[in-house]
Amino acid sequence: MATADMFYYLLFLLWCVTALLVHFFIKTFLKSRNQNNLPPSPPALPVIGHLHLIGAVLAKSFQTLATHYGPLMQIRLGASTCVVASNAVVAKEIFKTQDLNFSSRPEFGSSEYFIYRGSRFVTAQYGDYWRFMKKLCMTRLLSFPQLDKFTDVLDEEKVKLVESVNGCAREGKLCDLNCELTALTNNTICRMTMSTRCSGSDNDADQIERLVKICLQLAGKLSLGDILGPFRIFDFSGNGKKLVGALQAYDRLVERVLQEHEEKAKKGFEEGERKDLMDILLEIYNDPAAEIKLSKNDIKSFLLDLFFAGTDSSSAAMKWAMGELINNPEAFKKLRDEINTVVGPDRLGQNFRYLPFGSGRRGCPGATLAMMVMHAAVGALVQCFDWKVKDGKKVDLTQGPGFAAEMAHPLVCYPIKHMNAC
Repeated sequence: MATADMFYYLLFLLWCVTALLVHFFIKTFLKSRNQNNLPPSPPALPVIGHLHLIGAVLAKSFQTLATHYGPLMQIRLGASTCVVASNAVVAKEIFKTQDLNFSSRPEFGSSEYFIYRGSRFVTAQYGDYWRFMKKLCMTRLLSFPQLDKFTDVLDEEKVKLVESVNGCAREGKLCDLNCELTALTNNTICRMTMSTRCSGSDNDADQIERLVKICLQLAGKLSLGDILGPFRIFDFSGNGKKLVGALQAYDRLVERVLQEHEEKAKKGFEEGERKDLMDILLEIYNDPAAEIKLSKNDIKSFLLDLFFAGTDSSSAAMKWAMGELINNPEAFKKLRDEINTVVGPDRLGQNFRYLPFGSGRRGCPGATLAMMVMHAAVGALVQCFDWKVKDGKKVDLTQGPGFAAEMAHPLVCYPIKHMNAC
């Protein structure tokens, strides 16, 4: 029996090695045929490509490599090849001049385990479905008139943020801005999406928030299939199975909330009653004359992407802003003075040195919402409080791993109420 088992183990090992070698030679052959069309690239190792040159912080690794190989370079992460652009001139060429050629999105990482494959707006290929969803975002879901209806929601969540921080200030306790800012963004998005708060509410929305965080952590982990292309079908780490389980749990909860909204819609809305994003999406779902017929999966996937953005990138941007301001008292004072006197017009523009929301056709449709939340939160924290770092040190601005460029260490400080500003 043991001899038979050993034979099968050896056979499986031989199959693995053969598959790797065949994959490597095919990639090498194709590379040699297209070598003239590729950007500069560091020397790569068989199978793993340039993974040995990549550290825990992806952006820092790319920055270091760009100093040697230029503003446009080719990087191979195992079986996946990508092109890295790292200056304003190249970024403008990609996002403006060649915008249409870069309008689609390749599958990467954990996308194969997403139960909404084919329904994801963020990763959809450039085509009719993507154009319809983008138009929907800009004209109804995330338009200025729609966001204007929720200004009271943002104001209320901002007040709750100030009250929570003020409680820490009264008691002389440390304030965890990571938790406070994440709660602000999540509650704002939950109330806009399904008319209920999520953080600390112990309801369906609260459970959805927890599942979104789990999905985000699992989705951000590099799959072994991305490194060893032929083994993409195997889930060696088990993260794929966990992600599917979390997504299925999310699906059940959102389905329940959707049914509640459908029942409410059948009874009819009162005159002047505000519709949330879920109500609007269900209207389009039930509209026989809609340009493209939305499915329930389309709705659930869109909401998931919206939660991802709020949980990850928006709160991370606010933490970095507060960390930089606390470490630079002159900039902090200048901002406070500006808030207390007059706030100038919006100056977002198209600066290709800094692209927090992307640009061109695939620019983030939720940029206006994100800026509203960030301006309100950072403005309130600067206007109402002074901040002191524990032990008199400066905020540690070391960047951590992950796609959202999170801080490596929690942003925890002592808030001191600024006179009677708030």
